[in-house]
Amino acid sequence: MQVPSNFKPLYSRDEIERAVKKIASEITLWAEEVWEKSQTDILAIPILRGGLFFYADIVRCVQHSVGMAPARSWGYELNKNNVKRDTVEMNLDDVPARGRNVLLVDDICDSGRTLKALTRGLLEIGALEVKTAVIVRRAIPEPEHIPDWTGFEYEGTEWLVGYGMDDSDRWRNLPDIYVIKQG
Repeated sequence: MQVPSNFKPLYSRDEIERAVKKIASEITLWAEEVWEKSQTDILAIPILRGGLFFYADIVRCVQHSVGMAPARSWGYELNKNNVKRDTVEMNLDDVPARGRNVLLVDDICDSGRTLKALTRGLLEIGALEVKTAVIVRRAIPEPEHIPDWTGFEYEGTEWLVGYGMDDSDRWRNLPDIYVIKQG
């Protein structure tokens, strides 16, 4: 696939695969611990749309049964990179989290605002525990939430694209992760 010339490679699909397997092995241990204590599977929730690629890969690598349910949230304006909404909007109406240990899966944690809001919302509807996993965490001072599992820590401020992350709702389907260079 021909990518735009201003997309510079950051993490290759091989690096992503290794990170996914490492995180999945740790989640497997947690899932087994939850099963031993409660005889229930963890409930894995992808944060739509960006988290779908990482979610599909991570749940297939977890070596224990995993319940699944989608959740949708909006932290940025549609088709506008870097334009945050005043509040994180979310829909948890159909998420069977009551009495469950929940794993939230997303592509990137920028400030942690979305993961913090979803964690709070899931606990409010009765989740016992909420853990989070992302493929990329932006290393910023004073994040609102730090994921339990992270594939890569990125210190730059540039917009990232690929592996679920988008450029104005485009290029999510790239198998690698790129930095969008401006200018």
